[in-house]
Amino acid sequence: MVRVPRKAKVALTVALVAVLVGAPTGVGYAAYQQDASMRGLLPAGSVVGGVDVAKLDQATALAKVRAVVERDFDRRVTVEIAGHPYATSLRTLGVTSDVDKAVARAFRTAANGNWVTRAWHRLVDGSSAPRENVKVTSYAPAKVAAIVEAAAHDLSYPAKDATVKSVGGWLKFTPATPGRTIDKQAATTAFRNALKDGRDRTLDPVAVAPAVPTIDTAILVRTGENKLYLYKNGTIAKTFGVATGSPRYPTPYGRYEVVLKRYLPTWVNPHSVWSRNEPARIGPGPNNPLGTRAMNLSAPGIRIHGTPSDRSIGYSVSHGCIRMHMRDVEALYPLVPTHAPVFIVKAGPPRLAGSPTVAGPANAADGG
Repeated sequence: MVRVPRKAKVALTVALVAVLVGAPTGVGYAAYQQDASMRGLLPAGSVVGGVDVAKLDQATALAKVRAVVERDFDRRVTVEIAGHPYATSLRTLGVTSDVDKAVARAFRTAANGNWVTRAWHRLVDGSSAPRENVKVTSYAPAKVAAIVEAAAHDLSYPAKDATVKSVGGWLKFTPATPGRTIDKQAATTAFRNALKDGRDRTLDPVAVAPAVPTIDTAILVRTGENKLYLYKNGTIAKTFGVATGSPRYPTPYGRYEVVLKRYLPTWVNPHSVWSRNEPARIGPGPNNPLGTRAMNLSAPGIRIHGTPSDRSIGYSVSHGCIRMHMRDVEALYPLVPTHAPVFIVKAGPPRLAGSPTVAGPANAADGG
């Protein structure tokens, strides 16, 4: 626009006012008629939200601006998480605009003054043409977070550890299954990027490994039957004859685990009734009650161990421990890791007939 010098502008103003006011049947009348014809319409050069709205009425201007400014408000974007679609839009997430207010402001600006001042502005500096910005709010992050939380709730599940339990006097193994979870930060980023460019996103779940992926070794002791079963990878790998607790000193039933493995162990007197006349300690050797190998269980004072008293194997004659032939305990020992589960169940009444301890007192050499 060409700048008009101040003196010239003053002179022009005086002249224009004189023409407009003093000549109602000439130029002034024409200016008046033009102003009247533009009532309810925005003047040339009017812009709202970057949209040309010249010579439009309010309803038409409003529709035109809204179509441009809110063009993407209802565009659906989808983030597919673990094969499940989660869709939303900017409007759903709370995005709004003040198009109504901006258009209303434009019409108020265009209507300011009277027909003389409006004519002056149109002819001299065009300042009667409004230019209004439109404010657009941001989406609510909390609403995106709510969608992500819902997806995580719907699609996540915990890993299941491998388990083993006693069922009907035998062991039942259940394999582990992995779990899955949703990376919430990655999901939030996927929604943010999809809302920005309008392109859908895909997000894979995150696998959760079980804390106990497998139980490859377990022991089952069946009292009365007086057998020890070594399970490997869910099946019985070896079977051994054992001696278990007498009625007076029964082997405790339940689930335990191996807490300590002892190579050439030293027997330490437990100061029980049956051991009161025995030495405080017996070191490794042929007379050691624990034999050459021992595995302490989490049941207090109970061990799986060798014995120099082969004649006791197969009977319910121990002081609570599980005795084995020396060759058998030496074969078992390297196959059983620390923390391996040990189940002790009742498979029948104590086996006493022919027991060597029925006729005589117990002694340290018989073992625990």
